[in-house]
Amino acid sequence: MNERTAISTRRRQRLAGWTLGLVLCAAAGHAHHSVFPYDMATFVELEGVITEVRWRSPHIRLRIAAEDGAGEWELEGDSTNAALRRGLTRDSIRVGDRVRIAGNPSNQGRREMLVTHILLPNGEEHLVHDRPRPLRWTQAPAETVAVDAGLGRSLFRVWSFGSSHRPRQPYAYTAAAQAARAAWDATTDMPALRCIASGMPNAILNPYPIEFIDEGETIRLRIEQWDATRLIDMVSERVPAATAPSLLGYSLGRWEGDALVVETSRVDFPYLDDEGTPMSQDVAMVERFTVSEDGRRLHHEIRVTDPENLAEPAVVEGSWNWIPGAEIRPYGCEPE
Repeated sequence: MNERTAISTRRRQRLAGWTLGLVLCAAAGHAHHSVFPYDMATFVELEGVITEVRWRSPHIRLRIAAEDGAGEWELEGDSTNAALRRGLTRDSIRVGDRVRIAGNPSNQGRREMLVTHILLPNGEEHLVHDRPRPLRWTQAPAETVAVDAGLGRSLFRVWSFGSSHRPRQPYAYTAAAQAARAAWDATTDMPALRCIASGMPNAILNPYPIEFIDEGETIRLRIEQWDATRLIDMVSERVPAATAPSLLGYSLGRWEGDALVVETSRVDFPYLDDEGTPMSQDVAMVERFTVSEDGRRLHHEIRVTDPENLAEPAVVEGSWNWIPGAEIRPYGCEPE
C-alpha cells in the first residue's frame, strides 16, 4: 500500500459510522500548516548562539542556546526559497554565530518559535519568511517605485505572496468532520512532513509565488510550493466524462469581465486543509482571480462546497502582489 492510499484508508476509517451535525469553527484563519503550533498574538525576542542549522524545505530549522537563562530553543523558519528572496543563504547563518532573533513562541509551552526576524553578527537584519513585515532593529533601504513594464492589469506574470488566506467567516463543520479533526495529530498525520504534496484547495492557499501562463485554449498556473502545475481548460463547458480524479482536480475557466473564474472538481485528496479536516471526492470549488486597477495586486477568492464535511460552503480570501523580477524557484522538499 502506498502512502497516499494509506492516508485515504485512514480517512475512510475515521468517517465510518459518524453522523452529521453542525459545529461552528472558531479558528482565526485558514493558514499555512506551520502557523498553528504557535501563539500568533505574542512576539518574543531572544539572543544567543546558533548550535544547529538545518537548511531545508518545507521549513528551515535552527537551534539557539539563548542567554539570560532562557535555555535552548528550536526555531522554525519558512522555506529556503523564502529565505533566499529575503537575502539569506545557507552560508548566512553558521553554527557558533551570536544572533538576535524574534518571532512567535509555541502555544503549547515548549521552547519553540516561529522565527520571523534575525539579526546577524555583521549587523544585517533579515526576515525569515515571505510575509511582508517591517524590520525590527535596523532601517530598511528606501523603496523605489516599480516600473510597470507594460503589463498593465495583465494576469499573466509571476505573483508574490501578499496576504494570508483567511475565511470570510468561521467554517461550519459537520459532526463527521469535527470528529476527524479531533483525532488529527499534526506531528504524525500531516502529509507535508513526509513531503506529500497537497491537493486542491490547499495547494493554492500558500504563501509562495504563483505564475499564470497564457497557452491559448488552456492557462497554465504554476505554484512554487510542491512544484505544482494546474492546467485550466478555457474551452470546454463541462469536465470530460472520462476524467479521473486527481490531486489538483480538473479546472474549467472562463472570463467574467476582467476576472478569471475557475471551477474545479474531481479532486482526490483526503484533507481540506492542514488541520485534518476531511474532504470527499464530491468537493467542488469556484475561484475568482481579480487584478487590481493599478495592476500590482491579485485578489483571490475560493468557495469550497463539500456537504459531507462542510455544513455550508466555505469562502476563503487572500492575495498576491506583483514584484518585478520575482521568479518561481524549485521547491525541493526534504522529509523531516
